[in-house]
Amino acid sequence: MTGRESQLHLYIWHDRFLYVGPSKATSLHRNHAAVWLNASAGQMHVTLGDGTVLADNIIYIPSGTEYSTEEAQAAIAALFWEPESASFLRVADHFSSLPRALGCPHSDASAWATLADPATSLADAEQIMSRIFGFDFGASEFPAPVDSRISVALSFLRESPEQYGSLESLADKVHLSPSRLAHLFKHEVGVPVRRYVLWMKMRRALDLAIGGNSLTTAALSAGFADSAHLSRTVRAMMGIAPEFLFRHRERLVVHH
Repeated sequence: MTGRESQLHLYIWHDRFLYVGPSKATSLHRNHAAVWLNASAGQMHVTLGDGTVLADNIIYIPSGTEYSTEEAQAAIAALFWEPESASFLRVADHFSSLPRALGCPHSDASAWATLADPATSLADAEQIMSRIFGFDFGASEFPAPVDSRISVALSFLRESPEQYGSLESLADKVHLSPSRLAHLFKHEVGVPVRRYVLWMKMRRALDLAIGGNSLTTAALSAGFADSAHLSRTVRAMMGIAPEFLFRHRERLVVHH
């Protein structure tokens, strides 16, 4: 592949993550996220922990499922979605509790060309993903919080995720009890505080690494204990090793 097709694209929301680019074989592992894999041509091949082999152009893998993947011949779209988020729960009923292949007629060349365009926005990507995956992908961000204290908490976490210490310290900052903050945050943002913080830290770390910092510097600056902590977190939540992205950062385009 050349030009745009050779690029790796990351679309990053506050509760989900889309990778578009060449595939990479993976060993047996589990993701915290619910995962959809879509091949732009041909089929994906996924082997579950019990030996079951799934082969189709779209495969859905629920959170916590053990699986490995073979390298696909064509580009793939890999969607990793926070299973505790309100946006995911809106579509979860459309899928069974077991992994399955989802043959889908919605993929088309124009959709893939748009996803591989550096100018494509998150809103544009949402419309395309709704067509490809066959369900409403939802808004790029949860509606703005009604409670001003949650707005303050969000501003702090978006601007300085590395400074988050604990639920208690954040609650003190916005003058709420920890239990009340946890309840209001999940209700208005759609994601528990701890998961939101991890997504914000990963965003920050990826931005820093792609911008030229070492993985160690990016990890520490984003609030991780070390680069190993960052790697474990990204692998667990997104299924992609940050080292892979780091090696190809000159070809990487981040949309957020």
